[in-house]
Amino acid sequence: MQFKDIIGQSDLKKSLVETVKNGRISHAQLFLGKGVNGKFALAVAYAQYINCPDRTETDSCGVCLSCKKYNAMSHPDLFFSFPVNKSSKGGGDSDAKSREGGVNRSTSSKDLISTMFYKDWLSYLNSTHYYPELQSWYKKINIENKQGIINVEEARRIVRDVSFKPVEAPYKILIIWQPEKMNMSSANVLLKFFEEPPAHTIIIMVADEKDQLLKTIQSRFQIIPVPRIDDFELYAYLKTKYSNFPENQVKNAVALSDGDLQRAEHILGDGEQMKEHFMLFQSWMRMCYKKGSLEEIKTFVEKVSRIGRENQKHFLNYSLRLIRQSLLINYGHPSLNKLTHYESEWLTKFSPFIHINNGIQLTEKFEQAIFEVGRNASASVLFMKLSLDLSVLLKIPQ
Repeated sequence: MQFKDIIGQSDLKKSLVETVKNGRISHAQLFLGKGVNGKFALAVAYAQYINCPDRTETDSCGVCLSCKKYNAMSHPDLFFSFPVNKSSKGGGDSDAKSREGGVNRSTSSKDLISTMFYKDWLSYLNSTHYYPELQSWYKKINIENKQGIINVEEARRIVRDVSFKPVEAPYKILIIWQPEKMNMSSANVLLKFFEEPPAHTIIIMVADEKDQLLKTIQSRFQIIPVPRIDDFELYAYLKTKYSNFPENQVKNAVALSDGDLQRAEHILGDGEQMKEHFMLFQSWMRMCYKKGSLEEIKTFVEKVSRIGRENQKHFLNYSLRLIRQSLLINYGHPSLNKLTHYESEWLTKFSPFIHINNGIQLTEKFEQAIFEVGRNASASVLFMKLSLDLSVLLKIPQ
């Protein structure tokens, strides 16, 4: 992966290159940004640039032995860690990079480590062009209804594998994707390692939500904010990739995506998940507003409790977006509205119920629910409480 392969982010690419040129590479960095905005691809391209012996002023050479091994994800000084869990089908692969072998039905979830899934990981990264997203990764390893974790055994594996001197490159580089999935035990094992890693070791964490990391871990990392993908850059990429799509359709996908590549591609596709979220949100708001609909709410809570935590987070984030868009319909300029035709048609009728007297409270309730889902709160309790809160807030007069 080279910087030239990454959509947009030109200012950040220049900044990362400068740290190498000036010898200011921090040993612990946190690439932080919402959604699928290229932060993981940037981390890999940065790692490749650092260890490329023939790098140019702007990028790695792409043809030296080090770059070839990076492109094949086979460099002995490049390490990954990512959330995994045990699926009902066993999961994992038998041709893993490490000696651990694959995952079988007798393997306990607490014993799982990411190297057991390395073949799946490589296949997944290639399929997404290094733009990974959590729910699609869970689908790849058959744990869609579970929460992936970075457990204490994985933390010990990291310390063990990265403790040796670099084999070929100037630096060993560890990239931890979704460090928010570390549990308390694994975080505590890694605290000292993060503070004082072995010599010639660089740790890059790639995260969506800083607040889900322990404060003690946050304090040990230099934060590198990764912004949303610029609309112009995203449009240029999508227009080339989807050249058979009408121009207005591509522009609409960019406008609705908020700089998230995967969201834009979903919109350009059949957008089925987005439509499902819309219909679920629509029926939820109606039942919360109606009197005497507790049984309907119970049925809704049972349904949404079964869709898996990452899908729950996707749905809550989608719902929060529609709440904010409702406020913009009432108080913002029409150009700020980023809605599909079916969303716009329905929100025109729904938006009067979202106003200055309840908008902030509604936003805070959804944000708290998203945070709690990420912290493994009981889905049934969370959605029931949120539904009851909505039943009260939606009835507050303007």
